[in-house]
Amino acid sequence: MCLESILGKSAAMRLGVIALLTLVAIAPAGAQVYKWVDEKGRTHYGERPPAAGKSKEVPIRESTPKGDRAAGAAAPSLKDQETAFRQRQVKREEEEAKAAKESAERERQCKNARSDLADLQVQRRVFTRNDKGEREFMSDSERESKVARLQSEVNRLCR
Repeated sequence: MCLESILGKSAAMRLGVIALLTLVAIAPAGAQVYKWVDEKGRTHYGERPPAAGKSKEVPIRESTPKGDRAAGAAAPSLKDQETAFRQRQVKREEEEAKAAKESAERERQCKNARSDLADLQVQRRVFTRNDKGEREFMSDSERESKVARLQSEVNRLCR
C-alpha cells in the first residue's frame, strides 16, 4: 500500500514537502551538493556527482530563518494586524456609504433639473410669484437662458 492511498493525495503531498524541508534543514554544513543536466535536458541536484557526465558543485549558503528580523523591526502582532484590518474595513465602509449618499443626492438633483427643464420646454408662458404673491411672467429670452442653464445642469448631473 502506498502512502497516497492511505492519506490521500493532498496529505501525501504535504508530507513529502515537509520531509524535503526537514532534510534540507538538517543537512550537515559540510555536505556538498552537485548540479548536473542529464541527456534529456533536465536539471538534477544530488550529494554525489553522476558517474557519467559533467557536474558542478553548488555552494551552500547559510540562511537565517524568516522569524529573525533586525532589531526594532518586529513583526506586528496578530492583534495589531486584526485592529489594522478592522480600521481599513470601517474606513472602506464609510467611503462606500458616502459615495452612495452622494450618488443618491446627485440622482435627486438630476431628477429635479429634468423636471424643471421639461416644464420650461413645454409651457409657452412661464411665470414666478413675487413677494406680494403676484405673477411675474418670464420673457422669452429669460426662459431660453434658463432652459440653457437647466440643460447644462442635466448634462452635468445626469451622466
